This record gives sequence, C-alpha cells and structure tokens, in this order.
Amino acid sequence: MHLIDTHCHLVSDKLKNNLPEIIERAKACGVKKIINIAYNPQTIILAQEQVKTSDILYATLGIQPHDAKEFSIEEAEKVRPVALTNKKIVGIGEIGLDSHYTLSPIDKQIECFEYFLQIALDTNLPIVVHMRETHNEVYSRIKKYSQKGLKGVIHCFTGTLEQAKDYLSENFYLSFSGIVTFKNASELHEVAKYVPHDKILIETDSPYLSPVPLRGKTNEPAHILHTCEFIAKLRNLKPEELAEITAKNSEDLFYRLRSPV
Repeated sequence: MHLIDTHCHLVSDKLKNNLPEIIERAKACGVKKIINIAYNPQTIILAQEQVKTSDILYATLGIQPHDAKEFSIEEAEKVRPVALTNKKIVGIGEIGLDSHYTLSPIDKQIECFEYFLQIALDTNLPIVVHMRETHNEVYSRIKKYSQKGLKGVIHCFTGTLEQAKDYLSENFYLSFSGIVTFKNASELHEVAKYVPHDKILIETDSPYLSPVPLRGKTNEPAHILHTCEFIAKLRNLKPEELAEITAKNSEDLFYRLRSPV
C-alpha cells in the first residue's frame, strides 16, 4: 500500500506529544508520507520543528479562518522565507473562509486569505483551502488567482457536485476525509465517485473526523486506510489502486514531495 495523508494536524494538542508512535503506526498501515498542516502563528513554528523528526513528515504553513484574528502582515511574512528555502514545506495553508463558525470576523478572514494567496503565488507553492459555507467567496478568489498560475486543493471537501465542478474547472484538487465514510453522506458519495482520477486526494484531518468504524475516537494518519478502502469501493477500485492514484496526485500537486530532502 502506498498511502499519503495530505492533511493532518500533528501540531494539535491531542497529537503533538505522541509523534514517534503516531508515525510508526502510520508506516505500519502503508502511509509513506504525511503532510502536517499548520494553522496559526504558534503551529507555524511547531510544524517547522516537527518536520525535522521524520523522513516521511512534511508541512504546510498558514493561518486558517478560525485563527484569522491572529493575522498580521508581520506574522504572515515570517512564512515567506521558510517557504522559499525549506524543501519540507510543501504548501501554503491551511487558509480560507468560514461563515459557519465565525471565530474570526469575516473581514479579517478575507484579509488573511488574500494575503496568503499572494504568498503562495510568490513562492510557487500550492494552497490548502478551508471552505465552509463560503463557496462563492472562496471560488471567486480561486478563479482569479488560478488564472495567474495558482494551484491547490479544497481540503475535507463536503460541498455539492456543482461546487465540485467549479473547483475542478479551475484545475483544483478535491480531498476527502473520514466524513465520506459516514452513512448520512450520500451526496458526498456521489461527488467522490465523480471526481476525475487525476484530481482526487485523501486525508485524515486528524485528530478530527475519524472514519467509520472509528467514529468518536481520536483520528491519526494510520486511519486514512479506512477512507481509502471506502472510496475505492465507491469507485470500483481495489484499495491499492486508489492508494497509488491518490499518492501520485499528492506528489503532482505538492511537487516537493518528490524531491530528496
């Protein structure tokens, strides 16, 4: 099995103190690479330290909408030199907009999102996008920046088929988490079947969103196997085939995963 977890939060309080054990369990399940997603100024620092501890660990750096209240140009600009020089930093994110949980004012979210979109363009790195109940606002910005060459992924996609088609039309990838394994996610099942082979990714979003049959438990990269098996069945593939497809897509998007470090 050749699995890549394209989105987890080993920087989180629930996971950060058990890194060696978590990584070993992931390896035992066939996980070859893990992308650790930073989401605020504190985890941006921590993620840079964590990537030094394992050859399969990489990171992205950004400020998510929930933490956009902590955004400042000074904090954002700390990302730029690291993104340009550290080859284990493979993307910019988690960034985006969220109107479901307005833990940060929407105007601050927009300011933060747009600044990091420009950093991603300047550093030639893909973006990892958080989008919840903000499709029109996120899509309009992605459309503008994709015309300038920006690439990226909508992480933990839970939108409609029409929304999926919008992002796919801009050459973006869609990533599916354990949510796709839930019984009440029938519309998402259809999206997961529809996405072209060359645009689908999988993730855990751990420590959140454990897939069936592990719902309610703390999620971790090893659990991506369950999501892989579920989507493979939806798409009439063997799990090993879907793992190879999504691993290749991960390395195509996050191109630094292919480079020796």
